[in-house]
Amino acid sequence: MPSDPSSETSHSELQAWQKGLRERAFRLLAMREHSRHELAEKLFKPRNSPSKHQLLPPPEDLSSQAITTEIQTLLDKLEANDLLSDARFAETLTRQYLRKGKGLLALKQAYQQHQLDRAITQPLLEGLSHRWQEQAYRVREKRFGNQPPADQKEAAKMQRFLASRGFTPEQIRKAVFLE
Repeated sequence: MPSDPSSETSHSELQAWQKGLRERAFRLLAMREHSRHELAEKLFKPRNSPSKHQLLPPPEDLSSQAITTEIQTLLDKLEANDLLSDARFAETLTRQYLRKGKGLLALKQAYQQHQLDRAITQPLLEGLSHRWQEQAYRVREKRFGNQPPADQKEAAKMQRFLASRGFTPEQIRKAVFLE
């Protein structure tokens, strides 16, 4: 019984697309850690680079539900092989935010943006609870020195700066007025 040539073409297109998807995921993970949500977004809506790494479009007969299933299956395999880990990503993100002088609220927002599970993030936040005030003092001192604000205008400037870095109102008050 002869096989349907269009079915063979569709199957080979699917395999080529799947291979390209895997390669893109590997390239992205080789550059840095990604959350599952972030990697899924990059695989769903790829921005092709001008280089030779153009991602093939999915076969035309593949439904959006089938595309979603293929990507979720790939992500599951990456997690099973410990190539993708939300826990590892959360730890990396936390260290990065601390290094950049960001505060608790900024870090919580980043966790939400990456849709990280509370079971992963809560222990990290609890382990850092003693460091946030020290972080606020350090960021304030680096930017404004260790003298109290000369006037209300300077205090407001310090407060706005620390708020933009994601510190809580209490942490900001203590850091600005050196309490």
